[in-house]
Amino acid sequence: MTLNDAYLVSQIIASVAVILSLIAVIISIRQNTRAQRTASVQSLTAAIAAINVPGMAAPDMGLALASACRDWSTATRDERILAHYFLFSFFKLCEQAWYQHQADALDGDQWKGWESSILRFYHSPGVKDGWWPNRYVAFSPAFQQFLACSTEPRTHAGASLYALFEGAPSPSPAPASC
Repeated sequence: MTLNDAYLVSQIIASVAVILSLIAVIISIRQNTRAQRTASVQSLTAAIAAINVPGMAAPDMGLALASACRDWSTATRDERILAHYFLFSFFKLCEQAWYQHQADALDGDQWKGWESSILRFYHSPGVKDGWWPNRYVAFSPAFQQFLACSTEPRTHAGASLYALFEGAPSPSPAPASC
């Protein structure tokens, strides 16, 4: 074997080593991306549970929210106070979910549930005409624009909170299970 042959063999070995290293890096990045997405979803799930726990402990919060979403001006002062704190936390959480979806950390199917929930609240008369005009400045301009310009009321998003709490039938059937 000549010196030139040895050089060529060493170059081939080095090239294979570089390719194997790149493959290892790609696999590592993919695993890290999956882990980040899982952590993102887990964080959102824990946060939504945390803001719903008070509603389980005090049903008046749910009734206040239902009343304020129906008509902010006719809800009592106490109902508006309770509704405000839930809505602020929920909208902030949905803003975070929206940003995570924009960054591909929350996939489209997961976002659909969040989007349906935020639009149900955002397009309710009490929120759209009463609460949001007084609180929108607490949210990013991009999220404000998404809600104002890219959404419309969802008629197939299930019953309102008021109807749900009162036991009214759903306006549309639940999707079939397979």
